[in-house]
Amino acid sequence: MPDVEAWPLPDEPYVPGRTPRPETGPVFAISGAAPEATDPDLWFQHEAWLSGFRLYRHGYFWETHEVWEPVWIGARPNSAERAMVQGLIQVANACLKLRMDRHRAAVRLVVIAANCLDEAAIGGDASCMGLDLAAARAATAGFLSRLASVPGAEALDGRPPYDQMIDYRGENVHYNA
Repeated sequence: MPDVEAWPLPDEPYVPGRTPRPETGPVFAISGAAPEATDPDLWFQHEAWLSGFRLYRHGYFWETHEVWEPVWIGARPNSAERAMVQGLIQVANACLKLRMDRHRAAVRLVVIAANCLDEAAIGGDASCMGLDLAAARAATAGFLSRLASVPGAEALDGRPPYDQMIDYRGENVHYNA
């Protein structure tokens, strides 16, 4: 399993229009080193997948998208893992939009995310690539409800804690392809 805690976080999260856009750094190295094909059975060895949770937890939403995008691109078409990763990327993008004071865009993205996570759960598996799908779906729905009642960036405090829903060691998780 990659030690995602070993590499340093970027100096600051990138927020378009507010902070300088990074051109180099660990996010680009991890993204660039992602395997071309995402093997859902080997998710616990996928540095880009696991690193995204750490970035998300610490509020690096643009960076989360950057490391999860190759995971999504490498996932099998029309698969549960592809739908799930797309949903998580949309939530990270929604969080970034909240930081940019684009509340309506954030709401729209979380609706898309919720639909993606519902699609990922159609097969009935409890988890996908180590992520507890029921917990992720419930937390995403709760976040969407929070967005309706909490204005702007304050809503970020209620974002889904996806990093607490994944079994980083790959124990007690069995993925059925």
